[in-house]
Amino acid sequence: MTAALVGCSGAEKPAPRPSATAPTPVVKLTAPEMRPGHHQIASEGPRRGSWDLGDVQLAKGVSWVNVNCVASAGKGQITLTIDTVGKFSIDCPSNEVRININQLDLAEGRKGRFHIETTDHVQWIADIQAPD
Repeated sequence: MTAALVGCSGAEKPAPRPSATAPTPVVKLTAPEMRPGHHQIASEGPRRGSWDLGDVQLAKGVSWVNVNCVASAGKGQITLTIDTVGKFSIDCPSNEVRININQLDLAEGRKGRFHIETTDHVQWIADIQAPD
């Protein structure tokens, strides 16, 4: 009995097949833009999960609460609370940065605690901008 070894030299290699688990594209968070005539009174991020930004002194007039967020998988949600003003929630998709801008028009200034509540799979950058 004789065994034959067959070798291929110069033969074309098969084309690579796309992976079924292609990596998710990286989505980059950027800080919220500064509004003319305003200054930051609180700012944090990029960060994941819940965070307390502390007490903020809101001035009379128009202030802005800005949040940019993205989820690492699926859809996430952030709840923002300023305890003397109110709270609101926003959705954070996983395929793009969500830019959320909220206007506060206060008849009088007030102090409040600024808190963000979310899961660890949501990354965010937030700030509050008050009039100069």
